[in-house]
Amino acid sequence: MKLIRSLGTLDVILLNVTAIVGLRWISLAAVGGNSSLILWLVALILFFLPQAFAVIELTTRYPGEGGIYIWTKKAFGESHAFLAGWCYWTSNLVYFPNLLVYIAGISVFSLGAQYHELGENRLYVLIFSISALWLVMFFNIIGLKLGKWLNNLGGLSTWLTGTILILLAIISVTRYGLSQPITTDSLFQGILSFEKISFWAAMCFGFSGLELASVIAGEVKNPRRTIPRAAVISGIIIATIYILGTLSVIVSIPKSEISIISGFLQGIAAICAKLHLGWMTNMVAILITIGGIGGLMAWFTAAARMPFMAGVDDYLPAKFKEIHPRYGSPYITIIVQAAIASVFILMSFIGATVEEAYLVLLDTTLLVYFVPYVYMFLAYLVLRKRENTIEGVLVVPRNNSLAKILGISGLLTTLIAMLLSLLPASGIENVLLYELKVAGGFLMFLISGLVLFHLKKDKRAKP
Repeated sequence: MKLIRSLGTLDVILLNVTAIVGLRWISLAAVGGNSSLILWLVALILFFLPQAFAVIELTTRYPGEGGIYIWTKKAFGESHAFLAGWCYWTSNLVYFPNLLVYIAGISVFSLGAQYHELGENRLYVLIFSISALWLVMFFNIIGLKLGKWLNNLGGLSTWLTGTILILLAIISVTRYGLSQPITTDSLFQGILSFEKISFWAAMCFGFSGLELASVIAGEVKNPRRTIPRAAVISGIIIATIYILGTLSVIVSIPKSEISIISGFLQGIAAICAKLHLGWMTNMVAILITIGGIGGLMAWFTAAARMPFMAGVDDYLPAKFKEIHPRYGSPYITIIVQAAIASVFILMSFIGATVEEAYLVLLDTTLLVYFVPYVYMFLAYLVLRKRENTIEGVLVVPRNNSLAKILGISGLLTTLIAMLLSLLPASGIENVLLYELKVAGGFLMFLISGLVLFHLKKDKRAKP
């Protein structure tokens, strides 16, 4: 039984949109002021474009299931491929609970003002999180032929939410004028400060995820043509939502009224209140919730393919490579992934001590998440230099010097973000202890992956 190719171009476009666009980044960027518009453009040029070129070329060079796993294997060998896949998988396992708590908090706004307090209710958030996770697991098991509609709904909801924000901002500015002036000085004010650079590095990873479709390339129709085309179209949509969405909040709401805590929904609610369209807030909350669940579906699907590929290569138990006889999905890895993620969700709700440990683990996984990107940009540089161009491979850009500049740009941006993620957040009392925990946790993830790989390798080598 083989994986079923179910995803066409439109499916991959919507998959990219729902996976990559984090609407909360817009309110966070708006709080940063007018200079955030320049920071988005710089992140677009130095990280998103290099990522797109790397994904397009590497996908057409090796269009098989696994994406970064396969590319790393071809460039650096099996141990590095396993490590890249291990980091991709484990970082997502800890990311799922964080995303679910955010979606649960947004979902209550769709129920009306009297239910807003449910967002702080631990039992509601726990039940919502577990239910949403296992719903996504179910759609993954029945395969992407049907499961893709959850991704598609998420992508459409995310696009529609961004469009509503932009249209409301146009109406608001037309009626009431700009809430704050946009001058050349304000666009570049303090842009080289440490605070802005730290924020810029974080914004770059608001653009991360374009490789996701390549991870499930074995389930995409004609991936050599579909994924590059979808990357270009979805890239334009994603950049438009981030940049115009941030501009919409900036020009419609005074900076003093923009809240990081209330998030993206607060921006739309404020504009709706000004235009006497308060009823739209509930509708938008529903769209954001659907978009969030679609994003969870996308990342859950991609993450499950990493242990599946490791199982195919016999570096994890043979059960991990089993495909459902009816639905054509790697159902064992899907179920195992859902079970482990459920444990992480429960951990985040059990006691203060465990919760603190979970938060440290969450900070640590930010570093772990960046490791596959290091491998991807290195593979882009190495394989371009090592291998001759073959038919069907889109070499982008064709100029080798420009390609090297783009690859190095993406690599350096990734390394800078990793370095900045080591810096403690404000309010940390014992900085040294924090650094030891985060750095130690990062090394623990890497070493555990390498140990697991070599244990299985040694077992395979025995007669």
